[in-house]
Amino acid sequence: FPRQFRPELPWEKRCIEAPTVIERNGKLFMFYAGGFNNDPQQIGVAVSTDGIQWTRLWTVPFIPNGPKGQWNASESGHPGVFLDDNGQTWLFFQGNNTHGKDWFISRVKIGWRAEKDGMEYPFVELEEKP
Repeated sequence: FPRQFRPELPWEKRCIEAPTVIERNGKLFMFYAGGFNNDPQQIGVAVSTDGIQWTRLWTVPFIPNGPKGQWNASESGHPGVFLDDNGQTWLFFQGNNTHGKDWFISRVKIGWRAEKDGMEYPFVELEEKP
């Protein structure tokens, strides 16, 4: 069997799923859902140079659930990463605040920031409101 990426962090519970991968400057970045639906499910990020061995970037979710009452209070999961023609990275994902009775899809802009170790790390860019 190929090497498996398994849940290890408390917020991932016993479930990781829905990987989506983008290549950036020779590295693969995998955005994935951790935790069971509405238990809650949140989004993490791991990096690899070969697509076989993955290292989590952080021990906390990249996109956590929103606070009570927000559209994604019950879940943020099933990510899909997309690079547009202008070079902007977008992350689409589903969420809900009704413990699975309703589902919504949203997206966030992903920016890339170089750190002291020379690697670029993703971050959520805040969008200006019109």
